[in-house]
Order: sequence, then structure tokens, then C-alpha cells
Amino acid sequence: MESLTAASAWLVFGSFSRIEFEVSQEPDSDGLLYQFGIYEFSGEPRFHLDLTRQFGLRDSDEYLQFHCDLQYLPTPRLELLGSHNEWWFRGDATPLPEWIAAVAQRPEWSVLESALPTAVEVYCAET
Repeated sequence: MESLTAASAWLVFGSFSRIEFEVSQEPDSDGLLYQFGIYEFSGEPRFHLDLTRQFGLRDSDEYLQFHCDLQYLPTPRLELLGSHNEWWFRGDATPLPEWIAAVAQRPEWSVLESALPTAVEVYCAET
């Protein structure tokens, strides 16, 4: 069995992102978040690549967020990436395929292609 890589996770995330669900008509009810950085959520610094899909709950101000969090031991190359986050919401001016392609062309992918995550967490959180 092959190990999960950032590229393969992004490919699956892109496929999942194309599935349309019935959600509230609020502008931020179906959104995608691409983010990374070094954080100490577990008590030790880890580089996190977090791919998130957010759904607004009907008749509520709350959201469900489905995360795929790839974690790496910090290295000098990962530290140099700093942190980044960007959202895309259904109905944005940029079509989804263009946003997915633009994120895939970002410079951090050349660093991530040679790294294997030390942990992967897939979970759902309510905000």
C-alpha cells in the first residue's frame, strides 16, 4: 500500500470538492479552506497541511468542517514556507476548477512532493 502524499490528498480533496450538496443558501455555506503552517496543536511543533470543506448547518449559525490534516516533522525547508490560508466558496468569481489548479501550482508543492507525513488526521468539527 502506498503512503498518502500531499499530492494524492489534494487530488482526492479536489474530487470531493466537486460534489455539490444541498446546503443553506448563505454565501459561506459550502466552502473550501487550504491552509498550512507550523503549529503546536499536539504540544510539539508540526507542519500541518490542512484541507477543509465547510458546510453551513440549516437554520443555524454553526458549520460542520471536514478536515484532512497531514502532519510533518518540521524541517528547515518546511519552516521557510511560513504559513498560508485561503478560502473558496461556491458562487465565488473564480470557478472551482481554476481555484484547484491555482492552489496546485503554489510553490510549497515542490517542497511537499518529497516529504511523507508522519500523521494524518481526518475528522469533523462543529464550529
